[in-house]
Amino acid sequence: MAKYDGIKGQEILEIEEGENEVTIILRDNRYLFVKVVDGKLATTSVPE
Repeated sequence: MAKYDGIKGQEILEIEEGENEVTIILRDNRYLFVKVVDGKLATTSVPE
């Protein structure tokens, strides 16, 4: 997906697992939040 082209190939510094969400922290200080909503994966990237 073009929306996430900026994070492709970035080094992962940390992965934090929450009760309903996984947060992936990348080397360039971006955060990728992944969770399941209505049976499908939903992602948010900060900053986008």
